[in-house]
Amino acid sequence: MEKPLQPIKLPPLINDQVQEALKQYILDNHLQNGDKLPSENALSRQLGVSRNSVREAVQSLASLGILEVRRGSGLYVKGFTLQPLIENLQYGFLFDLRELEDLLIVREVLENGMVELALRNLTPDCLEKLDALVEQMHYNARHGLPLVDPDRAFHIELFRPVGNAILLQLQDIFWSTLRKALNHTQIADSNPVRTAQSHAEIVEAVRSGDAAAVRRALSRHYEDIKLRLAHMKQRQSLSTEEAH
Repeated sequence: MEKPLQPIKLPPLINDQVQEALKQYILDNHLQNGDKLPSENALSRQLGVSRNSVREAVQSLASLGILEVRRGSGLYVKGFTLQPLIENLQYGFLFDLRELEDLLIVREVLENGMVELALRNLTPDCLEKLDALVEQMHYNARHGLPLVDPDRAFHIELFRPVGNAILLQLQDIFWSTLRKALNHTQIADSNPVRTAQSHAEIVEAVRSGDAAAVRRALSRHYEDIKLRLAHMKQRQSLSTEEAH
């Protein structure tokens, strides 16, 4: 029997190799946020590749949030951030309502799990900011204005006392992804006044210092979104059945 040819193992793309070399350079030299790298010309000479290859690799690493290109200044290490994930994650959730439900559950669990830490580090200034955001939400609801910005700011401010930058970035991922997906699927807020009031109830629970009360208020806040998602899933299911 004739033996088949074996696939040829291709070498890694030069762009990938240069990226790995630059990341290893950062690790080997213990470079931190704001530290400067050699120029593209210098990197090209040291790596033995073209300047275009270095530039393409640098652009790829910049899009991942690893490097920062400052015009007229050079290349710098960028501090860790989840921003690239925030910018790209949303599109994976725009059409799958089941994944949106899963995302909402993860966000709710994350918030509930951090309530005690938030209360422990709560300050009067934080409460004042939450009150102001609730007032803004009530104003927007009464005047037909969107609640998007104060809603986002509310959830970030609520957990800012925890002092965990990664937590706040994860909060922003969940919030912005869910908000964009809900807008895309046209699941409008059926009662913005009620939404504003649910945030007021969260603040009152926070002011009481009762962690269980805060978790209950947060859970009630999510009920409307869950209901809207359920109705949207039902409509999609009926549309699919009619199509067949």
